[in-house]
Amino acid sequence: MNYAIREVREDDLPYLAANLRSADIKELYATYGHLRIPEVVRKCFELSDRSRVGVNDSDKPVVAFGVKRFSPACAVVWAFGTPEIRRYSIPFIRYSRPVLQDWFEELPDIQYFLNFSHSENTLHHRWLAWVGAELLPDAPWGETGELFRPFIIRRQPSATSD
Repeated sequence: MNYAIREVREDDLPYLAANLRSADIKELYATYGHLRIPEVVRKCFELSDRSRVGVNDSDKPVVAFGVKRFSPACAVVWAFGTPEIRRYSIPFIRYSRPVLQDWFEELPDIQYFLNFSHSENTLHHRWLAWVGAELLPDAPWGETGELFRPFIIRRQPSATSD
């Protein structure tokens, strides 16, 4: 079972929009208040400073994630996937940590990534815990006021820092 993380291509966007996990659709609806998923998927990529897709043996996306600077020291990080991510969860976890570290290096002023994840999106919470996120208590968020878990991924000190 091969898995790779690569740059996003235009044909990835409609595929992702048509194949998202139900938990991710629910999260996007609760955040944006509508189900125009192709529009939301495109917006996530267009507004991001960095983004990637994890792909399967057939080069089809199983997960997408990205970051967008929010303030001088903070960037919003996001992720969504297809149901096939369950088959590739271990490689995704293994490969996503270095991508996040690279983004911290490429954006040297950023001290932390943050966002909110729907409180019922437990697969997302497991990934967040694996990459070192601090998950905070649930709070109402988004257009529908549903419960979301805020989280923070802090920059790790480099091995060469004093």
